Amino acid sequence: MMQEVQIPAKRRGRPKGSKNQKQLARDFNGSRILNHVVEQIAAQPNERDEEIDARIKQTFRVMDKVTNGVISGVMPSVIISGAAGCGKTFQTEAKLEKAAEDGLIEWSSVKGTISPIGLFKQLWAHKDSNQVLLLDDCDSVFGDIEALNILKAALDTSKVRKISWHKQSKVLEEEEIPNTFEFQGSVMFITNIDFAAEINKGRGNAVHYMALLTRSIYVDLGIHSKREVFVRIKQVVFNTTFAVDNKLNAEQLIMMMNWLRRNMDNVRALSIRTAVQLSILIRTDHDWEEVAEVVMLNRRLLNK
Repeated sequence: MMQEVQIPAKRRGRPKGSKNQKQLARDFNGSRILNHVVEQIAAQPNERDEEIDARIKQTFRVMDKVTNGVISGVMPSVIISGAAGCGKTFQTEAKLEKAAEDGLIEWSSVKGTISPIGLFKQLWAHKDSNQVLLLDDCDSVFGDIEALNILKAALDTSKVRKISWHKQSKVLEEEEIPNTFEFQGSVMFITNIDFAAEINKGRGNAVHYMALLTRSIYVDLGIHSKREVFVRIKQVVFNTTFAVDNKLNAEQLIMMMNWLRRNMDNVRALSIRTAVQLSILIRTDHDWEEVAEVVMLNRRLLNK
């Protein structure tokens, strides 16, 4: 049984400071992440919250190290998988933006749907060795054969990666983009899809997922069940500037997290965004729990 949330002791943060590309490469290589797939075992019924907490913290540290590998040019492709709203996009973008401010890389992100020709154009725009393309929740690209073939060429492990578009295109002609070019950039994917689970099922896009995994570093953050999401929310709420950003005191934080603990199985969508929405209700109404029950819970489940 889960215990009531307690306020953890404050911990010292890591010292701030910029690093050049060579130093980032050394840090990455020194971490000894030698496997092409970094997977975490899903939470088991007998796994304690403390064990889930330690496991998730480890995977986020690994995610940072892998992002360093992209920034330093060591890795051409990375896939980061985890539940929606667990902070993977925020943390990755913050690290890429810091590297860009330090002059190490150029990067941009595409969120949502992207067509094969749109992907070709984006890869052309990020073709140089110091450029990074972040595809965030562009999951449709994994099931499109044309887009997948373009990605296979872009993420190939050979020394020279050439991408081609052998169909007539007015868009490419008007924008003076060549039909064939060498791609030296890097691509990062952020997705809610559990690639390992989908591959194990052996249906649908499993073959396509495997094709990308053979060309990419795969980081499964181990956040898929609601219990794991709840533990991740605790990490963010108590170990970041969440309280200050959302104007909550310690008592309000504890009340909020205990409400989430009691109701996490009935919350329509459990994520860090849920905690932000709750903080708004707490600041808005004294009887916030009544409001939260109506606007945030699946009441059909409550009535069963």
